Amino acid sequence: MPNDPEASPLGSIVALAHQIADACPSCAGRASEIIMWAGEIRERRPSREELAALVDAVCESDLPGERRKLLIDGLRALVRFAE
Repeated sequence: MPNDPEASPLGSIVALAHQIADACPSCAGRASEIIMWAGEIRERRPSREELAALVDAVCESDLPGERRKLLIDGLRALVRFAE
């Protein structure tokens, strides 16, 4: 992840997703989902339900309930401060 303190969080997320796709071709599908969602976040603020759907799609229910909630809440906070 870039260490530029002036970089936007979404820009850093997209850059990381590209690095993941380059390093792990089998992860490219999930990385492209992250890139797509980052673009949508820039355009509009997704609802809690949409963020939950993203977490469920990317993590495939591999998260315990409390971690899932923390991830969704973290994404909601990110969305509030996104460019």
